[in-house]
Amino acid sequence: MSIPLLIGFIGNLIWLVIPFRQVRTSFFFFFLIYGISSAIMLIDSFILIHPAYIYLGQGFFLIVSLYDLGKIPNYKFFFPGVLLTSIILPLVISVGIITIILILQHVIIFFIILKRIIVYSNENDKLNLFHFVLLMFEISAIMRFVVVAGNIKTGIIFFYLTAAFSILIGVFFLYYNVENSPKFSMAGKDIVDTD
Repeated sequence: MSIPLLIGFIGNLIWLVIPFRQVRTSFFFFFLIYGISSAIMLIDSFILIHPAYIYLGQGFFLIVSLYDLGKIPNYKFFFPGVLLTSIILPLVISVGIITIILILQHVIIFFIILKRIIVYSNENDKLNLFHFVLLMFEISAIMRFVVVAGNIKTGIIFFYLTAAFSILIGVFFLYYNVENSPKFSMAGKDIVDTD
């Protein structure tokens, strides 16, 4: 097994387990979608679907997972619509266009998480390390797709470096969730607590 395949395999295994460590948190569905995508990517090594097709649907569902479903009118019809769009869109647009859509999706996710950080910090007068690690993960995802879209010669190397970085972030998420992650006081004190 080559090093890039090994990195991808280990990363997918880690992200497959993370949802079980995030149960009953506000980010459970977010990590569940990553876990499902990881399972599909593990199977993909046998069925050879271009990863961009999987990432496209993943991006749509990640955005939806960050919202309170009760606030989305007719959300029961919304999910089949997102699923149908995720299946049909890759059939009618090129991988290059899909990559641009992926960048836009992850920029949206970045700003949703950034908004959550601001709201959490204002309500609790604390900064949660979990949020910042999640933001770093999204920045690496955005950079990964920008390099691929730019067709930079070192793009594939950078892609696998960010995949290796996501393994380290995945290990963090195996141990910490939004509830038990270290929190820092905004009043100038050191670490507040980890509860």
